[in-house]
Amino acid sequence: MKKIILLFLSIIFSSSLFANEQLYSFIGIQTSASKFDNSYTPTIAIKYGKQSKDIRTSIAYSYANKSSNRFQSLIMQVDSGILSQTFKDIAFKPYLGLSLGVIQQKNKKLLGYDDKGFVYGINTGFSYVINNDMDFDLGYRFLKTSKMKELEQINDLSLSLHYFY
Repeated sequence: MKKIILLFLSIIFSSSLFANEQLYSFIGIQTSASKFDNSYTPTIAIKYGKQSKDIRTSIAYSYANKSSNRFQSLIMQVDSGILSQTFKDIAFKPYLGLSLGVIQQKNKKLLGYDDKGFVYGINTGFSYVINNDMDFDLGYRFLKTSKMKELEQINDLSLSLHYFY
């Protein structure tokens, strides 16, 4: 677990991903409609990341609570702009990326039930640049789980607001 967290942090803080490009840090909030197996759950998250012209890395802590289940995750995401030349003068910026993280599910009804594991998957969407300081992001993420007893996959449809500083 410690090795995975160190890997996340080293990827996010690594400037080698961005070569000599201008680098922007951002913080953000995210809300999602998450489908955990066959149940839809609203999710809220806080994000931190760095972005260049073509690559964005971020780490997000998200929380969801539905009836007796509580979900928490820490997910690192790396996105790359696609069709950059086509969309270079347009405020909409499509992207495609990968996600990797850890997740925990707790069930209050079942005493002592605590399921932990890993998630990995793909994500896609587009950002809409509002101005030099902010953008909206509408994205979809498909995640598979590993080492979890009850949860096999997660589908997220999310809306994020990022503030660049």
